[in-house]
Amino acid sequence: MNPYRSISIVICLVFSLLGCSRKIDPKTADLEVRKLLQDVPGFDWQPAPSSRLQEAKLNELPPPPKDDEGAREITERIQKDGAYEDGNISKTFDSGQWKESLILENNHTVRLDLASSMELALLHSREYQEQKESLYLSALGVTLERFRLGPAPFAQASAKVTQEAGEEPADLINRTTVGVEGMAGHGATWVASLANRLSVDLRNGKVGMGGSLANLTITQPLLRGASRRIYMEGLTQSERSLLMDARRLEQFRQGFFLKVVLGANPASKVGSGGSISFISPPSTGVSGFLGLVQEIQTIRNQEANVAQLNESLAQLEAAFEAGRIGNRLQVDQARQALFNGQSRLLAAKSSYENRLDGYKIFLGLPPDLSLRVVDDYINAFKLTNPELVFLQENANRILSGVRDSAISPDLNSLKDLHKQATALFPRAEKFFLELTADYQAFDEALPARKQSFEKLRKRTDLLELGMNTNTFSNNHLDQLLVEANASLRSIRSSLNETTKNIRAWKGENKDRPLAASRTKLSALLSAYSGTLLELSLAQASARLESIVMQEALVSPCEDARFASTHRMDSKNNRAQLVDIWRKADLARDDLRTDLDLVLSGDVGSDALTAGDFESDESEWRVGLELDTPLSKVRERNRFKAALLRYQQARRDYLAYEDSLLRAFREHQRLAGLLQLKFELNRAAVRGAIAQVDLARMRLDEPPKPGRSSQFGATTARDLVNALNDLLNASNRFVEVWIGSEALRMRYAYDLGEMNLLENGLWNGLQTTPNLK
Repeated sequence: MNPYRSISIVICLVFSLLGCSRKIDPKTADLEVRKLLQDVPGFDWQPAPSSRLQEAKLNELPPPPKDDEGAREITERIQKDGAYEDGNISKTFDSGQWKESLILENNHTVRLDLASSMELALLHSREYQEQKESLYLSALGVTLERFRLGPAPFAQASAKVTQEAGEEPADLINRTTVGVEGMAGHGATWVASLANRLSVDLRNGKVGMGGSLANLTITQPLLRGASRRIYMEGLTQSERSLLMDARRLEQFRQGFFLKVVLGANPASKVGSGGSISFISPPSTGVSGFLGLVQEIQTIRNQEANVAQLNESLAQLEAAFEAGRIGNRLQVDQARQALFNGQSRLLAAKSSYENRLDGYKIFLGLPPDLSLRVVDDYINAFKLTNPELVFLQENANRILSGVRDSAISPDLNSLKDLHKQATALFPRAEKFFLELTADYQAFDEALPARKQSFEKLRKRTDLLELGMNTNTFSNNHLDQLLVEANASLRSIRSSLNETTKNIRAWKGENKDRPLAASRTKLSALLSAYSGTLLELSLAQASARLESIVMQEALVSPCEDARFASTHRMDSKNNRAQLVDIWRKADLARDDLRTDLDLVLSGDVGSDALTAGDFESDESEWRVGLELDTPLSKVRERNRFKAALLRYQQARRDYLAYEDSLLRAFREHQRLAGLLQLKFELNRAAVRGAIAQVDLARMRLDEPPKPGRSSQFGATTARDLVNALNDLLNASNRFVEVWIGSEALRMRYAYDLGEMNLLENGLWNGLQTTPNLK
């Protein structure tokens, strides 16, 4: 055989093996992972082009970032000229291009509602991106196991030159071995190889071929490892782990929704396998988006409180000037309460801004990005229209201007303030129409309210506490509606009278002294301000009574059984328990003796005819290989430890099932508690509104004949306390409802029924919330 033909054969084999180098290209890993995870929802480990996390070339090592000066000095001192080039300080990690995709209001503010919060979190959140990358890494383990079990080509080559002392180099000798190895059957391994020897005489350039050898060796375990389930264990475990991690990502997506909305993610992270997971009991505490919304409502309630304290101070000052308050202390108490309310308002706004900055960072956004949180999720809990509060503030500002001679030194300036006051009348009429609609909503909510009251009256735990069931009487609701209609007529009459008198003031000042005109207008505007306060209280009362919380129907035992078959972590826990058992099974197999059947054969050629295989140069062998130590103490201990770990895991799984039942029992308790607290806090707000109304009515009472015209010594304190009680009760009322919303979402998650839409939002948000 021509030796050059043998050389060409070897070269072709080598190049065919080099073709496998495409497996080294990182892009092929991406293709294999995409094929594995094509059905996983919400999975794409590469950040979108509009993401702040986006990197241009993920399959290439980027240039190094700018190093710390001290650390760089150490690197250069040790590595000297071999040190990597330091990065450029001008290179930033945030290009800012992602801002171009933001939808801005007024060219600088991002509108942040629940949907946009979820959208921004999915796009920019580092935490969510890390979970997708963890699933990618889990899939890489499967690609490795699949490659390991397939036919794996290999090649070895060596070359050396021999030279004796004092002589020129004689020969260049090259030895090449190429082949393929793999696994098959019940744990059998096989290797097929071809070896060649080539020599070159460096003195005359003569090329010579040595002998060729083709070899095939098959090794079949007979005892230890003699099973397909044993030798396929690596692939089996990697694919089972990938399935569990895919489930973890799906459950993490559900928990991530909860974290965006409520501020807490109860799901475990991708890649956190190895043991049985547990679930935490539900809670009604919130942060996240609803926490921001709750804080906004708290600020709004505080703003209404400040406006009401301002109005009350104006009324008390008017009463002091009229001689109906004999002690200045009461006015000072009201002023101090106003200062305290303003201080709390500033503190609440500062706390909100700090929480908002933290939420921006959680979303993956810089804290200096301008955001406007839209709180339409709790529209029903805006007991007072913010525009009505602004109207009250304007009325108080005008009233203060009338009383301050520095602002209104003459009649013309009083007329100008009078004109500003009459400009408020149309807006007040608008809010009265709103109040009429709010009372209509109250009337429509009565049947649902009565049904809720009936269920509360039947609760045995209330009877055990000694609570009077008359607290939840249907007659009480009917009486509230009657009083509401009477209040509506009273406010209508008061608005008509005050607006009529204020308009008539302008024509009554021809012969009236300036001081008398000022006093008259001040009294009229004070009455009008009081009517606006009465309007705001009536609106708060009507909206308060229109809210209906739906009863949560929780059946702990049935819910726990349902969750046990539907929750992702429940499925994973069952699979994890089997994995631990399988490890014990593998440890048991290690106790067996190594006994292998070995079949091998060689076909070769003589040294002068490389590549021409002859039967005379072939050899076939069959044999048994036995390898057994005198004792297997290590394997015995491993098996015993695996058995104990399985028993521990079995007990942990039982504890997991118990924790499921405990969680739904807590759901049941909290649902009942929140239903009761909701009604009790509603009653507290109602009582606070009545106290404020009563205290205000005392200021409006005319002097009674034959009695002292002065108010009592505690009038101011009673009014301030009533306003602060209204503030606290309103905040608690909103807190209870937001807690019930948090519990409703967590209930769907704990059941394993939190189905997400493509935008990451729970489809349960599209249904009617716990409001009517």
